[in-house]
Amino acid sequence: MNRSLLINAGLAVLLLAATPAFTAPGADPAVIVQAERGFASQVRSQGVRAGFLAWLAPTGVVFRPGPVIGRTSYEKQPPGWNGLLAWHPVRAAISADGSLGWSTGPWTWKRDSTQKKVDAFGEYMSVWRKQRDGTYKAVLDCGIGHGDPAREERDVVYSTPVPGTGLGSRPLAARQSLYLADANFAKFAAAEGIPNAIARYGADDVVVLREGSQRFTGRTLAQDSTRARREYVAKLMSNAQYIADSGDLGYTYGSYVTGTMAAPDSAYYVHVWHRGAAATWRLAFQVVMPVPKPAKKK
Repeated sequence: MNRSLLINAGLAVLLLAATPAFTAPGADPAVIVQAERGFASQVRSQGVRAGFLAWLAPTGVVFRPGPVIGRTSYEKQPPGWNGLLAWHPVRAAISADGSLGWSTGPWTWKRDSTQKKVDAFGEYMSVWRKQRDGTYKAVLDCGIGHGDPAREERDVVYSTPVPGTGLGSRPLAARQSLYLADANFAKFAAAEGIPNAIARYGADDVVVLREGSQRFTGRTLAQDSTRARREYVAKLMSNAQYIADSGDLGYTYGSYVTGTMAAPDSAYYVHVWHRGAAATWRLAFQVVMPVPKPAKKK
C-alpha cells in the first residue's frame, strides 16, 4: 500500500532528510535535503495535511491509487490527526542545473505518537522542482508498504547523473528523447519481460520498489528480484513526462498492467531517468504501485 492510500485509510506517509554532497558545480543535493527537512518538520509540528499543503507544488502529483493533484486531495483531508509520521533518506540525486531532484528512503507510521509500536512501514520516493522564487516544492510523491525491515539505515548514498555538454540546449528534443526512452522500455518489457527490461535499461545503481518488498538496489538484484516475483510481461503506458532544464534528469509515470487477465490500470508506475555524457537515458528508479483489489462481498 503506498503512502497516499495509507492516508486515505486514516494513516499517513511522507518523505525524507539527508546530508549535503555535490554532484556538479552549482548543483548541490543539500537543497533537496533542506526542503525535505522543512517538510518533515512542518508535518511533525502541524500534521500531515498542513505539511503537504505547504510543501506540494500547485500541480504536484500524489497517487491514490492513480495520479491526482495532491493539493486538491489534501484539502479534503481532515486536520488534527495525532499520529507520528517519520522518514529519512538513503538515496538522493539532483540535476546538474539544480532544477530537479529526487530522493527515497524508509518511512514509518504510528497511530499514536506516544506509543512505541510502529503500525506501518514502507519506502517513499519524491521528486522536487525548483520554483520561480528559488524555493523547492514536491512535484511528485509516491511509495509502497512492506513489513518490518528489522534494521535501521542512516547512511545516505547519492546517485549522480554525469551530463554531457548541450543536453539541455534543445528542450523539446530532450523531452522527446525521454519519452522515447520510456516507450522503448515499455516495448521491451512487453516483449521480453520486466526483469530483462531492467537489465537492459537500468543504471548500475538502479533502485526498484515493489509493494510488500524492501528496496532492491543495483541492476542485478533488481532483475533477479523482479523475476522471483514472477514479473514477466508487462504493458506500460506513459501518461506524463517531465525533464530538468539541464536535460540530464527526468521522470515519467503511467499505467502498468501485468498478466493476460489483468484489468486496465491494475497498477501505476513512476520512472526516474538519468542521462550521462553519452546522451543515453538510463533508468535510475522504478516504483510500481498496485491498485488495491476491491473487498470481497460477504
